[in-house]
Amino acid sequence: MLGPGLLLFTASAPFHQVASAETLVRAAGRCKLERAGNELFNGHCSFKHKAAGGTDAFVVKLDDGTDFNFSGPNPQALQLQTYAGIVNVRHNAKPDHDVFLWNTDGGDHRLSVKLDSVQNPDVDFEDRPQKATSATLVGVALGGLIGALIAGSDKGGSSEPARVGAPVSALQPLVGVKGASAESEMTRKGYTYRGGDQIGDSAFTYWEQPRTNSCVAVRTTNGRYQSITYTEPSKCR
Repeated sequence: MLGPGLLLFTASAPFHQVASAETLVRAAGRCKLERAGNELFNGHCSFKHKAAGGTDAFVVKLDDGTDFNFSGPNPQALQLQTYAGIVNVRHNAKPDHDVFLWNTDGGDHRLSVKLDSVQNPDVDFEDRPQKATSATLVGVALGGLIGALIAGSDKGGSSEPARVGAPVSALQPLVGVKGASAESEMTRKGYTYRGGDQIGDSAFTYWEQPRTNSCVAVRTTNGRYQSITYTEPSKCR
């Protein structure tokens, strides 16, 4: 048992499930939950990033049945409704995982989320052109999984190889997300905008990766990120 202070009290959660809520990211991954340094859960989980009425919500469901609904006006101002009351949550985006931190029941809690496969956020059977295509999503899932394996086996702590055309593993959850929201997330992660091009019906923007200074190309079509890959260094000069 995780204790009553950890469980989400959905009846009075600050983010209300309304028809207009849009799912920006839907993914499966692995989560680790800790309280006061003690591990409470380590296993599979699901993750959703939703938005409605100026509110962002990150919904994390652990395989043991525990749900967390972190919500607020932006990803840096989140709260969590527990049986002990509403608590403030700090959200840190790491290169290969996200961390949610809060204090309740007199102890510090840490929920780490690593995404392995990103799914199409559309709930309808029919494909919609403004969201990621099936081919893109397959690439995202493989890229994210390979990136996680590389990160897990890299003893020296170096970044993944910046091969031209290869997906940037840590950014694949942004594929399918609206451009404005995704650009804010890129900036928050430390990427620096270096310019852009318009090719056909797609816009390409170029970003310098923090620490490595590798150049990253983002393709946007119909207002949503469609691919995020490494590109030639000259694009960022």
